[in-house]
Parts: sequence; structure tokens; C-alpha cells
Amino acid sequence: MANLRDIRKRRKGAANTRKITRTMELVSSAKLKKAQDAANASYPFARTVYQLIHALSEAISSGDRHPLMKERPVKRVAIYLMASDRGLCGSFNANLVGKAIERAKHHRALGREVRFIALGKKGAGNLVFMGETVHATHTGIVGNAQCYEAVDKLAEESISGFLSGDIDLVEVVFARFLSAGRQEQRAVTILPAGSGEGHAEAAKGPKPDYIFNEEPEVLFSVLVPRAVKAEFYAYALQTTAAEHAARRVAMKNASDAAADMVKSLNLVYNRGRQGKITQEIAEITGAVEAMA
Repeated sequence: MANLRDIRKRRKGAANTRKITRTMELVSSAKLKKAQDAANASYPFARTVYQLIHALSEAISSGDRHPLMKERPVKRVAIYLMASDRGLCGSFNANLVGKAIERAKHHRALGREVRFIALGKKGAGNLVFMGETVHATHTGIVGNAQCYEAVDKLAEESISGFLSGDIDLVEVVFARFLSAGRQEQRAVTILPAGSGEGHAEAAKGPKPDYIFNEEPEVLFSVLVPRAVKAEFYAYALQTTAAEHAARRVAMKNASDAAADMVKSLNLVYNRGRQGKITQEIAEITGAVEAMA
């Protein structure tokens, strides 16, 4: 059995660790509320834009649609992996990387070239560890509820690559925030526009009777790029909320484990101290008897 001094040191270390993880849990809880509100607010706008696009699509032929909506044979695929810049969030990043690798295998099986763009240092690091090549890494996006300018720039780059023919398909792998303790990893198609989750939901939803003052082609030139950017931003906000939720759960589990360790060490320390006291009493009693 370790001596009492070592047990005291371990107990103090576990108690200090619990203070740190408990503080991180509280910080993540505060950030989660803000990120959740931002994520919930972003979806109505993206859904409304796709409702407009869907209504316009019915008014014109497929050949007259916006270039961002036109499908073509896929040779090169860009996968945007949304992960975190920091760790201490359980299996959050590993699950997202696993989903991205799964999508890459699917496209490579079809003979397509895959290009990874990582949004987050941890995602990029895990991809490299898995033997993948990361084309570009962007930080400060996931985990930041005020990241629209950075997302807007990324969306512009993906749009330019699609229009130039450098990329034929753009996918985003992100974490869908469901609740404080639940999330799921999803992969959605951003480009060609209108083939992803947002357009599918709009097509199934109610169909308002819109009156358009401009020609469909003019409206398409404005709405389609804006819809792509709105989707990018919505998925970044969803991943941000999911990251904070994952870190909150991970820190709570760490705090509970540290508390259990302190409790266990207290028990071991008290038993050792009791045994030492008993031994000292026995030695004193023996010495008194010897002197009698």
C-alpha cells in the first residue's frame, strides 16, 4: 500500500483536476446556449431561400437554371470537414473524421478524385494521421458563433471552383445538433445547389403562392449563391453547437470520474491512517506491558 503522503498528493491532484473540468463544463454550458440559439435561427432563412428556389425551378426549364444548379459527370469531389480546433470533447472529432473517410471511400470506389478541406485543426490532424492529404486547413470557424465572414469566403471559393470546373461536387461533413446529449454526423451535398438536404426539405414542405417581379433568371443569380452560403453557415453553426455539447458532456464525465477518485482515495487514506493509529496504540500498549 502506498504511504499516506503519496495518497494525499494523489487526492489533491484529483481534486484540482475536478475543479478544472467542472469549470470547463460550466463554460461549455454557457457557450452551448448561445450556439444553440444561433443554429436554430439560421435554419429558417436557409429553408425559405430554398423554397423560393424550388418555386422558381418549376417556372423554367432545367436548361435555363443557374450554373450552380446544373449537374455534370463527377470526376473531382471536395469534402469540407467541419471539426473543432480544440480537443477535450470526447469522440466528437473522431466521429466526424470517420464520416468523412467513409464518404471518401464511396467516391473513390466510383473512380472520383477526393480533395479534403478541413475546418478545424483537430479534423486536419486526424485526417493526416489516417493517411489522407489535406488540401487546406481553416481555423477559427467551428466553435465561433460569429463566423459568417470566414464561411462566406469559403463558400465563394467553393462556388468559384465549381463554376471553373475544377470541382464537380462539393460535400460538407458536419455534426447535426439534436439535443444537449445527442448529435449525429451527416454528409450533405452543397454543390450542385438544390441537391442537398435544404432543397429536399423545401420541396416536401408547404408551397406558398409567390409573386415574382423579376425574371426567374435574375432571381436565380441572386438567390442560388446566397442559398449556398446560407447552407454553409447553418452547418457551421450546427457543428459549433454540437462541439460545445460534446465538450460539456466530456467535462461532466471527467468531473464525475475525478469526484469518484477523490472519494476512493479518501477511503484508502482513512483506512491507512486508522491502521497506522491502531499499530501505534499496539506498540504503546506493548511497551507499557514490558515496563510493568
